Amino acid sequence: MIVTRTQFLRNAVLNWTALFVGLLVPFFLSPFTVHHLGNLAYGIWVLVASSVSYFHLLDLGLRNAVITFVSQSRTLGKQEESRRVVSTAMWLRLGIAVIILMLAGLIAAWFPHLFSIPYQLIRAARLAIVFSALSLAVTLTSGVPAAVLAAVHRYDLLSMVALLRTVLRTAGFVVLVDRGFGIVGLSIWELVSALVVGLAYTTACTWLCPELRKMLPPDRAMIRKLWGYSAYAFLITMGGAVINYTDNGIVGLFLSPGAVIFYAIAANLILYSREVISTMSSMFVPVASSFEAGGRTEQLRNLLVRGTQASLLLSLPISIVLFVRGETFITLWMGAEYGSLSGTLLQILLVNQIFTVANLTSSGIVFGMAKHRPLAMWVLFEAVTNLLLSVILVKRIGIYGVAWGTALAGVICNLVFWPRYIAKLLQLSLRSYLWKAWGYAALAAVPFGVACWYQEHHVQANDLVHFFAQTTAIVPVFVLPAALLFWKKASPYVLARTEPVLGTD
Repeated sequence: MIVTRTQFLRNAVLNWTALFVGLLVPFFLSPFTVHHLGNLAYGIWVLVASSVSYFHLLDLGLRNAVITFVSQSRTLGKQEESRRVVSTAMWLRLGIAVIILMLAGLIAAWFPHLFSIPYQLIRAARLAIVFSALSLAVTLTSGVPAAVLAAVHRYDLLSMVALLRTVLRTAGFVVLVDRGFGIVGLSIWELVSALVVGLAYTTACTWLCPELRKMLPPDRAMIRKLWGYSAYAFLITMGGAVINYTDNGIVGLFLSPGAVIFYAIAANLILYSREVISTMSSMFVPVASSFEAGGRTEQLRNLLVRGTQASLLLSLPISIVLFVRGETFITLWMGAEYGSLSGTLLQILLVNQIFTVANLTSSGIVFGMAKHRPLAMWVLFEAVTNLLLSVILVKRIGIYGVAWGTALAGVICNLVFWPRYIAKLLQLSLRSYLWKAWGYAALAAVPFGVACWYQEHHVQANDLVHFFAQTTAIVPVFVLPAALLFWKKASPYVLARTEPVLGTD
């Protein structure tokens, strides 16, 4: 199978389209849901989602293992090995689904006592946990055929299914919340959406790869191979769960469920903006696997530098607007009561966001090369540091302490570990890598940052329409410097649209 540069770009465009819709919908859905449920019920819903999200730990890193091994085996023409990988991973995921359902009962029993849930909402919270856990079990199981689609570079199909889920989920949420079904109705609809999406992934996978229609029995040798890769990926997932989902729990535990909404607004904006880049970096996993299998080290270096540049060029304008004008945006979006507190939390969390995004491309490459063992140790270090600092600081400076704990732990790891490790792995000069991959993008962003600061202090935005119009008006201030800095490097890639990037398998 030949994957040309044009096809790769098409996949990226479809992927970003699905992502854009997926980010645009919560923009309108979040204030609608908050205002219909109220701060308390919405805070409980966030705590339910954060608690159930810990079950992602049971993924055990299998998704990236499937992507890596299926991509490598197909590159080398080993179709039967691909079948063994997929069948074994599916059996493992089915067993994980059973474990999730068992653990969900325990979480549901302890949840109301842990977070001091009001009596009238205890039953709803418990049911929401059970249905949300069922939804996650379905999602993890259907993640195997989804990983196969990623391994064969069919991000167009993944994007279509993602759009389907966004439309289906949103329509159900609006109807259910408007009719007063509350968090139980939302959790049931999450399950329905997961079932539909799982069926779509499975259908697309078996249509594209008919050899996978019949599952093989579990293969012990393949289990050991998958675990050899995924053991460290599991540690990374575990650390990531602590980093991404613990903050809301700390706020709810040490402050109150009602305070969670203020932190969740800022944290969700961080996650939404990061998704723009992480989706692209996930596309680099099978590409890096193919390059590694073919011994194409120079292409890996180019992938690292160009991918990092692209990530920063996409993320920096968003991060700058949120940092400089976050309070204004949140006030116009969610309401005046949320603007000041959530805006300050957003600024604190953005301190680490920029460095995290700068390293997302290298993360995808490291996974694709199966060189992620050192990463696991550093992610665990960040998770433990994050947790300790957040707990210590929340007692001293309240909700801001949770944000600072997360930001400081992330900056340490993203500045100390990542650049040095990826430069050494690909035998690059650290100084040259940082200047080419990080420095040019930072220079392009300086004029935009100045223009954004001027707008915030001298141009008033009365509503979101004016806010977005003002932001759009200064986009050329970023685009022009970026074009001047990068056109000489980017033009050969733009012009050579049909050059194969992965070769054949």
